[in-house]
Amino acid sequence: MLDAAATGGDIAAARPQIAVLGIGAVEQHGRHLPVGTDFLITRELSQSVAAELDAWLLPPIPFSLSECHGPMEGTVWLKPITLAAVLRDVARSLEAQGVRLLVILNSHGGNFILEPAIEQLNRELTSLRVVLPPEVWAEVPGEPPIFETGKQEVHAGEAETSTILYYAPQLVRDDRRDGPVTAGREFLDYTTMDRINPEGTWGYPTRANAAKGERAVRARVRALAAFIRQAWATLVAVQSQATT
Repeated sequence: MLDAAATGGDIAAARPQIAVLGIGAVEQHGRHLPVGTDFLITRELSQSVAAELDAWLLPPIPFSLSECHGPMEGTVWLKPITLAAVLRDVARSLEAQGVRLLVILNSHGGNFILEPAIEQLNRELTSLRVVLPPEVWAEVPGEPPIFETGKQEVHAGEAETSTILYYAPQLVRDDRRDGPVTAGREFLDYTTMDRINPEGTWGYPTRANAAKGERAVRARVRALAAFIRQAWATLVAVQSQATT
């Protein structure tokens, strides 16, 4: 697996066909999780997926569309047009080097600009395709759900807390406060998180544990790798048909 420690000669010799780019966020995550939660998750997840695919692992983008958290401390955000422009430049630079598939692993639910930006890139680029696997907390087929709270989870709840407890337990504080919110997730399009819950939590972090995080991460890596392989095979087949 190639990463930022590789030299230009290493990359030229390997001629990687697939590159993996994680997108995280730096934003408040309640009293118990670090502001870099989304970045930490996408950094670890991207490394695991790139290893599965023997792909070129790009350094993840730490910032994204976190303006929905308003003035809450620790939040740093980009405008949608900025994130789309960064993605466009990265894709074009990879295409120029012969990369054929760019995989975007998004670890922040508010990055609504990614889908239209990727759709436009796939229309404009000639030899590189960009895919965005579904953002899901994978479950293990035939087994009970890993997380108890399901769709009640939006931010800093059971799923994210369990994942950080698995990846970096020393970063999780003891002051976990559940944030049950009756509004739908779409309310983050109408107002900011500080008005929905001043504690900054939307979910149930008290139900989190490292064992759940480990199961979810392993299942998620398998599901993502399978999706990407299938998407890549489909794209190759479609391109082949288009040239015959």
